[in-house]
Amino acid sequence: MTQEMTAEGRAETATPQLPPAWFLIPAWLLTVAGFGISVYLTVTHYDEGALVCSASQTVDCHAVTTSEYSTLLGIPMPLLGLAFFVAFGALITPWALRSSWAPVRWGRVATTAVGVLFVVYLVTVELALLHKICLWCTGVHVITVLLFLLVLIDEFRRIGQVD
Repeated sequence: MTQEMTAEGRAETATPQLPPAWFLIPAWLLTVAGFGISVYLTVTHYDEGALVCSASQTVDCHAVTTSEYSTLLGIPMPLLGLAFFVAFGALITPWALRSSWAPVRWGRVATTAVGVLFVVYLVTVELALLHKICLWCTGVHVITVLLFLLVLIDEFRRIGQVD
């Protein structure tokens, strides 16, 4: 947080600004898209007939979303994805973005880093163990990696401003 001296010599705390539009617009669009796909995949977890995806030798959403790896400790992976996008959405609200409280800023980094670790795990399962790819899941994976990159770029931007 920056401080400026007023004419009377008192320190006045400046309100942190929102990140630029290059961060805000894609972050919100990606979060909403990821949330939507996660809602859809959560619904299809409980109603397999709702899943719409082509099936070929490599692309087979049904095989991936119904595999033994589609849950973690009994929690459906799409539900974990849903929780991720809700949490990240909360961390990019105007209040959270203006907050100078370090845990909020590092929460964005940590949340997306954990998301990327899940992506690495899930892509490994898809390619190495199942030999199948789910296109819907891939959409969530790409969105998660892009959010992680956006957050990192924004953090480096913020660090560069603290000279």
